[in-house]
Amino acid sequence: MTASRISRARIGCGVRIGALAALLTAAAGAPALGQPRTVACPDCHPTQAEQFHGSVHREAVHCPQCHGGQDVYELTAEQNQALLLSRAADTQPAPFDHGAAFRGKPARVTVPELCGTCHEDVEKMNPYGLRTDQLRAYWLSGHGKRLKLHGDDRVAVCIDCHGIHDILSKADTRSRTHFSNVPATCGHCHADRALMSAFDLPGDIVDQYRHSVHGRNLLEKGDAGSPNCATCHGSHAAAPPGFAQVGHVCGKCHQQVEEYVLSSVHGRIAVMARCTGCHGKGGNPRNHQIEDAAPPPETLLQTYTQTWDELKGNAERLQSTFDARLDTLTGSLRPDSVCHYCHGPDRPGPHAEFFVTSDRIVLERGAELSNALRNAQFDYAETADRVARMSHGVLLVRDEAVRAEDAKTEVVALYAFMHTFNQPEILKRVEKLQAICGDVNASLDHKQTGLTWRNRSLIPVWAFAALFFILMYRKYLLLKQAYVREPGQPAAPPAEAAFSPARRRLLDMTLRVMGAGAMLGLFWPAAVYILPARKRGGASERVSAGKEEGWKLWEERRLAVAGQPAAVIRTDRGFRGFSLVCTHLGCIVHWNEATHEFACPCHGAVFGAAGQVISGPPPKALPEYTVTEIQGEVVVTGAQKS
Repeated sequence: MTASRISRARIGCGVRIGALAALLTAAAGAPALGQPRTVACPDCHPTQAEQFHGSVHREAVHCPQCHGGQDVYELTAEQNQALLLSRAADTQPAPFDHGAAFRGKPARVTVPELCGTCHEDVEKMNPYGLRTDQLRAYWLSGHGKRLKLHGDDRVAVCIDCHGIHDILSKADTRSRTHFSNVPATCGHCHADRALMSAFDLPGDIVDQYRHSVHGRNLLEKGDAGSPNCATCHGSHAAAPPGFAQVGHVCGKCHQQVEEYVLSSVHGRIAVMARCTGCHGKGGNPRNHQIEDAAPPPETLLQTYTQTWDELKGNAERLQSTFDARLDTLTGSLRPDSVCHYCHGPDRPGPHAEFFVTSDRIVLERGAELSNALRNAQFDYAETADRVARMSHGVLLVRDEAVRAEDAKTEVVALYAFMHTFNQPEILKRVEKLQAICGDVNASLDHKQTGLTWRNRSLIPVWAFAALFFILMYRKYLLLKQAYVREPGQPAAPPAEAAFSPARRRLLDMTLRVMGAGAMLGLFWPAAVYILPARKRGGASERVSAGKEEGWKLWEERRLAVAGQPAAVIRTDRGFRGFSLVCTHLGCIVHWNEATHEFACPCHGAVFGAAGQVISGPPPKALPEYTVTEIQGEVVVTGAQKS
């Protein structure tokens, strides 16, 4: 029990004892006890006091600052007795005169200005590192304008989002402004269809968001980097972005995609609702159910694996079934279907008949790009699945796994590059991805062929071993016949007597050679098969990056560490090793020796020479490996630095 609760319990106990004494003395005709005493706000408002005690305001704000009046009141004898009696009967105290300065419960229209008395004061906010322009930002928002111009107190004010007495830090998971609770906070109003209809606004915005790719990442996966309502619309200066600005709003996270869109034919159309016009459900730019461009590589691999297992590798139906399953996935788009939003037969506008020919060409190109994308997705999934399956066997496929990661990067980068709508360049990127997959499959074919011949080479070895055991068993039978007899049976002459000494020596030599060959044939394949598994390594794996001699400053050398692509850079402070897997979506970053930076080709992320995030959406720095120099050789350890 907290100290405040103990104090209130003691006060409550004392009040009831005093009230009982007052009742007894009054009944006896004695003068009322109820000597003048003081009372504070928590004594009459315990629920609000407990909420306030857990808020961020508990140290800096006092009740009179919001409600007026005093912190402590001195009661007359009559007031004190009335309070004691109400406590004894567990009823609400009688109305109390708080004085002329008491404002009571503030009106909603006054709340922003009331909060601003402190939050616009630089001297008060500086110790907490809080901004002092939030009230001015609020008056620029849709909420603030409606309140100030029309006095409409149905709009959101400070207490609707932050709470009244129980205001918590946004870092607290219980706070209304915690990133995971923002949709629900906005939903108090924007999910109220009756309220929203009064403002001619839809009441299903929050529900649309919950089913969007952003909402699923935030609410189901707990991804703090996924945008919520305030990310796009702002918090205190909340206002819906216009069509002309929505691309820039999305570009805060999707920088690389925004550059591609601006360089495309669509980027030159001022009236186009760029991002939401394609990614909004059904092409509706006002719909908040934002759909992803395409399934992530993990989903592609999972879908292919399930398809392959069900069809038992039936190559004739594999790709068609794979494509059909991708079409059933929610939250992903096909370029050809998106093109129909504007270029389909139901094209909006009064002059649609003038664009029939151009629309037909656009739809044909959209279909070509969609097919090219599906082929790229299938090739990647097929290659990644094959690498995953073979990695569980006896073959060492570490290099192929690293190349498969390169293919994964090309898939994700292709999703972003599709926004250029540059058909020749898109097809070149698809060919590059298919070439990587082709190289990986060729290498796997070579290793599988070698494994097949190794297995076939064991046939004569096992045949040799079988013949050896047969001869040994034959010799055993001869010796048994010669030296082992039943009781009462006369001894037979030794069987070896039938063999000349030369023949016996030849037989013995043959048995020795065959025994040695059989032992080698049995243990050599087992040793060869065990070695690849031991070489896979892990946290204790040590990989050489080469000799220090001749290694130029800021030069990169790539290698595989623990089965993942990595690089060692010679910096001005020594050698440093980093994973090349981007911490955003797992693409492979590339080192720029001129700028001393790692760049991600998928979403434009940039990491510094120390692995730190410089720009873009990655949530954390590149993992760093331990690098040591041993007798002039640079060695990387698989364990990552903490």
